Amino acid sequence: MNQKLSAAVREVMPPILWNAYLKMRGFTQRYPWREFSFMATSANTASLYEGRFAEIYDKYQTLDPHVARDSTRYLNYNICCFADLCKHVPGDIAAAGISWGVAARVLFEYLDLPRLGKTLHLIDPFDGSVERESTRRSQLYNTDVEYVRRQYPPDASIIIHRQPIPIQLPGRIAFMFMNTGDPAADAASLPSFYESLSHGGMIVMNQYANHPVHYQSVIQRLDVTPLWLPSGQGVITKQ
Repeated sequence: MNQKLSAAVREVMPPILWNAYLKMRGFTQRYPWREFSFMATSANTASLYEGRFAEIYDKYQTLDPHVARDSTRYLNYNICCFADLCKHVPGDIAAAGISWGVAARVLFEYLDLPRLGKTLHLIDPFDGSVERESTRRSQLYNTDVEYVRRQYPPDASIIIHRQPIPIQLPGRIAFMFMNTGDPAADAASLPSFYESLSHGGMIVMNQYANHPVHYQSVIQRLDVTPLWLPSGQGVITKQ
């Protein structure tokens, strides 16, 4: 079956039948068809469901009562993998947009931050705000900062910045991800966060590809080329 016909068949075929079809065609992956937030794939996704990342993600995913189990699995996998590349870069780890705390908590454990001796900066006003220029509030966002604080050991090196971005973080940053739900605010904050980023450090922008109009002019001023990911995330590295 050629590629175009295969894609057409996939559009109308339920996942259970598609998996059976792939098996019949000789595809033996344990996870031959998976759907995540913004994307789906018939490639082998065993790395997302087995091993260290999978164990940690499954442990903390339920912290958010509003998100389906697998919808953010790929997004979090990318965050952890890129952060791992930066674990020996000088500076701390930062996350903008915490809400229920899943991604930050997964990252904290995946990197084993206490062993690295890095501080985790959690940035969120915890007021349910959807956009910095609006008074609109979302019931899907967590407003209880103590709910997040209790997720970590009492002696964990975390600093909660209970304010909206942009903010100026102390010291240098080795890795950061941004997912406030307000792409305009994320983009406006990018220059100051990029300035704090150590050479070799990375920033993952969860909203990058889905709201390019907010990022284009900022990216041009920074003179960087983001790595586009099928998840819609964008990754920039400070050379």
